[in-house]
This record gives sequence, structure tokens and C-alpha cells, in this order.
Amino acid sequence: MVTQLVAGRVYEYSRSVGRGGAGLGFSLAVASAIGQGDRVYVLSRGSESVTNVPWNRTGRGSRVGILTIGPEPDDEEFVSEFGKYGDAEGEFIWPAGLALDSHENIYVTDEWLNRVSIFDKEGNTLAVWGSGGEGDGELQGPSGIAIDPQDNVYIVDSRNHRVQKFSSDGVFLSKWGSFGSDDGYFDSPWGITIDNAGYIYVADHKNHRVEKFTAEGDFVSQFGSFGTGRGQLKFPADVAVDSDGEVYVCDWANNRVQLYDANGKFITSFIGDAQQLTKWSKMIVDASPETLKRRREVRSMEPEWRFAMPRGVTFDPEKGRLLVSDTHRNRLQIYNKLKDYQEPQRNL
Repeated sequence: MVTQLVAGRVYEYSRSVGRGGAGLGFSLAVASAIGQGDRVYVLSRGSESVTNVPWNRTGRGSRVGILTIGPEPDDEEFVSEFGKYGDAEGEFIWPAGLALDSHENIYVTDEWLNRVSIFDKEGNTLAVWGSGGEGDGELQGPSGIAIDPQDNVYIVDSRNHRVQKFSSDGVFLSKWGSFGSDDGYFDSPWGITIDNAGYIYVADHKNHRVEKFTAEGDFVSQFGSFGTGRGQLKFPADVAVDSDGEVYVCDWANNRVQLYDANGKFITSFIGDAQQLTKWSKMIVDASPETLKRRREVRSMEPEWRFAMPRGVTFDPEKGRLLVSDTHRNRLQIYNKLKDYQEPQRNL
């Protein structure tokens, strides 16, 4: 189904993946990362509380899920998961960001524990580094994370209102940014990504904009302003750039993803199109006649189709698809960016 056809660009809604709960599901999915082949990693934040709520006691909240998502609807398969709630090595309390290095090692930031945990692609803990503070190399609420081709690690140090650059083993290399609203300044930044040319984009959460920098941290440009209109943003949470240089911004409080061209000109919005249940949710509904009956009594299912405070956005360059972490619906929604699309001839 062609969902968006605008300014020479064509997007096709593919499907949604996941469901709430343990096992096959996500619990507040906040980020995803693309592995080799069809492999996808999804970070679940679980409860926003540090109290002993039931799913945290059983370790079903904060975790990384590993699955495969092929090109066709319903071909997704659960592989495994790792991590649980806690402050021991390999555990999380408020996991926030997810990224992969060139060896497909998995890096997870934790904004409560002020650290980064590194795992191999099977979920075995390799290292943990980071500590709380305001000094060079110290962290206060690390959120977004991005890794360049040389395996340098860029971390959004949210409550210190800056970006810090580290080596893969946690050695501090450089930093930029401080609190403010002028060019190059931040107010509680969150998501981060790196494009093919090495430019770095940061979702400046409370300044309601995206800022673009060189790899050295020099300010290049910014776009977005506070509001609900076309091209405006309300607490942006994440940012991704595709192979054409076009920028996707997770417009968290507006329940949408905004698309801009490489110069920051607004193109269109995505609001969620999950008219069909996920494969795993459908299994649950089909097994419960009472649930199916209740769903048939609902006047309109459209609210269920739409994003609910989406937290993360990732672009898969190999498959040309956009993955949106539809956080409060406990799923991913996936759009394909079509190339060489031919419009049907209408004058036959």
C-alpha cells in the first residue's frame, strides 16, 4: 500500500512488529539497530520506575530483544533476548540508547546508572564503562548513542547538555555543547545519528529542533521550531538520516515522524498506519474469542493505527526502510522507501 507520494518520494507502509509483554514482545521499545542480514535489535525500557514493580522483579522490563525481520510481512522471527532490570553488570535501570559497532557489538546507554554497557551479538557482556559527573568523560543522563566507521562512540550527555566522544573502550576524546538555545547549544538533547558524509545530527529535545555538526563538533545548521504545524517539532526524541541524506525526526509529543530534505526543508509527516495487528498480537487475539468480540464492538480502530509517543527512529539503508519505535504501543512500525516507482497511467 502506497502511503506517501510526495515531492518525488514514495513510501509504502509495510507492517508493524511486536506486541506488549515478555517473550515475543517489547515493553516500551525506545530504540532499534540494524544488524547483518535480517537481524534487528530492539531496546525495551520497561518501567520508568526504580521501585519493585512485578515486571522488573522478573527481569521482563529492561532488555534487548533480537529478532529477524525480512522483506515480506509476517516473516519476522524472535531469536533471543538479554538483559534485565538491575544495576549489576549486564543489567539496566533506564536504558535509553542503542548502537552497533563494526563488529556488531551492542552498546546500550543507561541514563540512571550513567554508564554504557557493551555486549557481543549473542548478548554476552564484554565491558561496562562510565560514571556520573560533569567532568570530561563523566555522564549525567546519557541517552542517544551513535558509532562512526572507526568505532568512535558519540554519546548525548543529556543532563550535561552536551555531546561527548569516546573510543570504543571508553577513553574520553572530546566534547562540545553547553546549556542554551543559541546555535551549537543544547537543552536536554536526546537522539543522535551520523550520516554517510560524517555529519552528526542531534535531536535538541527542549529546544524543539535538530542541530547538525561536523565530526569535530563545529555547528553547521539547525532546523525545526516549537509547534504542531508542518515542519514544527515538540520535544523531538530521535533522528535518522537515509542514504539520500534525508532526515527523519521522531517528533515525540506530536505523535509523528517528520521528514526533511538534506537542507532541512520539510517534506512530509508519518503518523502511523498499523491497520493490521502485528503477527504476534494477532496470534493472541485469535486465541481469545472474547477479545475478538470486544474488538468488533469498537466504533473505530483508527487510534490504534497511529503512533503513541514514538521514541526512536532508524533507517535501514540496505533494505531501504524506516523503522519507528512506536514506544507506547510496544511495537515497531515499518515503512519502505521505494525507488524507481512508476505511477499508473491514468489516460487509458
